[in-house]
Amino acid sequence: MAAPATKRRPARTPAAVDLDAALEGIAAMTIDELRGLWRERRGEEPPPAFSKDLIARALAYWLQEESLGGLKPRLRKLLAAPSRGNGPPPRQVKVGSVIVREYQGELHEVLVVPDGFCWEGQLFASLSTIARRITGTSWNGPRFFGLRGGVEAVAADAVVPAKTTTDRRSVPRSGSVQARPLAKQRGGTA
Repeated sequence: MAAPATKRRPARTPAAVDLDAALEGIAAMTIDELRGLWRERRGEEPPPAFSKDLIARALAYWLQEESLGGLKPRLRKLLAAPSRGNGPPPRQVKVGSVIVREYQGELHEVLVVPDGFCWEGQLFASLSTIARRITGTSWNGPRFFGLRGGVEAVAADAVVPAKTTTDRRSVPRSGSVQARPLAKQRGGTA
């Protein structure tokens, strides 16, 4: 019976060893040495607010970029995509948040859960499905609930304006997001 084959680690190339040594050298430098290396490599002073750690990270990145190559054009395009929009990026809602929307005088609360959204005791994978159930027509769910398009878009989409009271904090705005303890959301006690 043959002995089981063992995986051999590939031999490290001289370039990888040099890169590792250079990165270790950057990690061992003082802040003054790091600033001097920055001036030498970038031809300018590092920003005065940059800490030692941030300067070292930037220098290490540039060193790796020179040795291993930069980001692929496709990845650069992907990373730049959110900044190309005219307005603010869409909101990211955390699990446990409650999204509140008033539609035709009725208040609708949607709880964000790990697997989607909970509305009227049912679990839904998307906000669009909930918006369709509420309105009877096809809607972009995040837009309906005020998570995209800004405050003006939500106000324009509302069929019935929100009721006004003397204490504006007591009535949720159309498309607002509120975080509350889960016990209070389900009518339980804390």
